Amino acid sequence: MKKIFAVVSFGSLIAVFAPLMASAQSLSALNNINDVSDRFTSILNTATVLIVSVAVIWIIINVVIYLVGGKDSEKRHEGLMRIVWGIVGLFVIISIWGLVSILKNSFGTNNTASQGINNVEVQSVPPIQ
Repeated sequence: MKKIFAVVSFGSLIAVFAPLMASAQSLSALNNINDVSDRFTSILNTATVLIVSVAVIWIIINVVIYLVGGKDSEKRHEGLMRIVWGIVGLFVIISIWGLVSILKNSFGTNNTASQGINNVEVQSVPPIQ
């Protein structure tokens, strides 16, 4: 089980960081505070997606541990507590992400990286005529 988990974890890390390595040479110079803010937000968005993914995987693994625990009440209780703390951690991560977004918008930085995750442009819906 540990060997399978290690292989899946390594594969997940490669899948997450491969696009970052491919675009690593397309970094532009930092000319003003908005460029610094864009770069920082892009890095935080990528890190947040990675951390949320790990938290969700943590919760899923502990749900399996809880279900496999069977009649052993100690294993079931341990799995249940890990599920609860995983949900609390996921809530904290998403809350901090939202707080950073509120602070960024409050200070009015002209941040283009927040328009999409990892600089993927979000298309708006055209108005109905």
